[in-house]
Amino acid sequence: MILAVVTSILAPAPHRQVLVADKEMQMAVMKGLEQAISNLNSISKNAVPKASAQAINRVASRAISRSTKRVSAETRIQQKLIRQRARLKRASPEQNPPRAVLSINRGNMPAIKLGAARLQLSRRSGGIRKGSVLKIGRFTFRNAFIQQLSNGRWHVLRRVGHARYPIEVVKIPLAQPLTEAYREESASLLQSDMGKEMGYALKNQLRLHLLRRVR
Repeated sequence: MILAVVTSILAPAPHRQVLVADKEMQMAVMKGLEQAISNLNSISKNAVPKASAQAINRVASRAISRSTKRVSAETRIQQKLIRQRARLKRASPEQNPPRAVLSINRGNMPAIKLGAARLQLSRRSGGIRKGSVLKIGRFTFRNAFIQQLSNGRWHVLRRVGHARYPIEVVKIPLAQPLTEAYREESASLLQSDMGKEMGYALKNQLRLHLLRRVR
């Protein structure tokens, strides 16, 4: 039996990161659970697949939670905005092996999504100088302004030179922190939590089976 978390990292460079429990990890997960699995298989052919799917889904959900907190702390972006980047396709008992898929949008976040915007005059040495700064959430952007683009969307723009043009859409880089967080947290949780969650799930399936027999 192989349990796996598959992480799909989307944009700007689409690729798939597959984290599969290797042989050593499988042995660690199975150690101490062989008898429970054997007992469940003897009384119900569906109990072990259900337990496997339940365990991997819990680990995958925990990977989202931990990665979200980590990236939020590193980037100062609200957790709810980071959490929206992840989509979980839950493992099913019908799959062989059970497999949860995390799809992560790691594209840069437009500054306009960071929160309410407000303009603030820049002050230096007690005097007001020309120009202002744009504050959005916890971020401050100098020489920036909000404007509606030709596609109808509003964005925070910033001049990148002294001339009127060119200008660029202001974005917060997320590719590296998201990729590192999900890779490392998924691998770590497979090692640390998979065995425990599998044990809990097997006990729960056994309890449910016994309750059905009593009824």
